[in-house]
Amino acid sequence: MTAIATGDVLAREWFDLLDQRRFTVDEESWTAQVFGVHVAGAEAWIQLEFAEDRRRSLLLHVTALTGIGAVLDAIRAALR
Repeated sequence: MTAIATGDVLAREWFDLLDQRRFTVDEESWTAQVFGVHVAGAEAWIQLEFAEDRRRSLLLHVTALTGIGAVLDAIRAALR
């Protein structure tokens, strides 16, 4: 597998895990929309907006060691 294919697979996995994912924080509901996943080696930057308020956006930086639980916790913390 080439580095490009690996990056494409990683980007697709993050997209599939986060796009349209619903979050409930302090009785408010949020729907994540992934606008981009940019991969460089073992790192990725994930651009998110939220359907309910597009002014709310996040840029998440993850590495190969970052698990989905840590990402979900970071998103919830940012929405508080």
